[in-house]
Amino acid sequence: MPLLIIFLVSTIFAKDLTPEWIDESWRGNRYPKSEWYTGFSMDKIEGQPDLKAYEAVEKNAQNKLSESIIVNVKGSSTVQTASKQTKKGNNFDETIDINYDQTIKTTTSTILTKRDIKTYFDPQNGYIYAFTFVKKSDLANYYAQMIELSLNEARHGITLSKQLAELGKRNEAFQRLDQAKSRVESTIHFRVLLLTIDSENGFERSQTERANEMFKEITVARAEIEVKDIIVVFVTGTESMQNKKTDFVISGLQTIFTDNNIRVTENQKEATHILKTESKLCNQRSDGNFKFTNACVRVILTNTKTNKNELTISVTGPKEGGLTVENAGEKAFRAAASDVWTKVKEKF
Repeated sequence: MPLLIIFLVSTIFAKDLTPEWIDESWRGNRYPKSEWYTGFSMDKIEGQPDLKAYEAVEKNAQNKLSESIIVNVKGSSTVQTASKQTKKGNNFDETIDINYDQTIKTTTSTILTKRDIKTYFDPQNGYIYAFTFVKKSDLANYYAQMIELSLNEARHGITLSKQLAELGKRNEAFQRLDQAKSRVESTIHFRVLLLTIDSENGFERSQTERANEMFKEITVARAEIEVKDIIVVFVTGTESMQNKKTDFVISGLQTIFTDNNIRVTENQKEATHILKTESKLCNQRSDGNFKFTNACVRVILTNTKTNKNELTISVTGPKEGGLTVENAGEKAFRAAASDVWTKVKEKF
């Protein structure tokens, strides 16, 4: 075959392999700016491209794609209007300035998940190309989904917080409220991007009103927990019989508190009151057949809010008897728990 024919065939074959997206006008027609964000990059290399060469040109195209979105975000009048939310009456009680660095981070992270990318190396001219693109409607749908997911998680956190507060678990209730607030705050950047990308339906899909209502609800819930007179008691102390540790007074008091609708906690940090007891058997005697004893209990009731002792008393329970000291002692300790309750209940 003549050399000229071979050259022509090779040229036509190479041209057929060259992707259309390398052409700027083709990209503009196929991926209009009204519907797509795009990033294009090219670089001349020596020899055959390796993995690093492809990664470098892809990253450059990715950066250009991100930049095109950020320029759009910063220039959006909608974003400038939505960038601050200030308390008015009982509405959202904080001012938020849009952090563009965080928005850029959110944008880049999203694009890496949603975007498509194409690469091509042209051996004829030694150039390597990269073209990345993402459809605006796909991004908008993703942002709307993330907002919905975060607000649903926040709603669950608020509900759980209220349940914990009713159980007297104040610290855990506050933690759940803080987590719920963080989830609502995490939607801010997604809402900004959605407002920018979807100018027609973005505001409705951003659920801004719902987010603001949640902020208000979280503020109110926190205030209610802080002022609500929830009594939570942590019962602790020492008790022994025949040199063996027992807990008849402590467990008895825990049961009595619970039966009287007073919350008992195993976590001292959650308590509004700490009831500390020091219990021992006293006045032990025997008639030859039965053993008799009383239980002497020193009681200190401390208010954790004021860090002051509200009550410091000594209680001697009724005389109890049994065939053994252990049997009489258990009865005495349990009876003394009831007497302690009689003395302290007026504080609750």
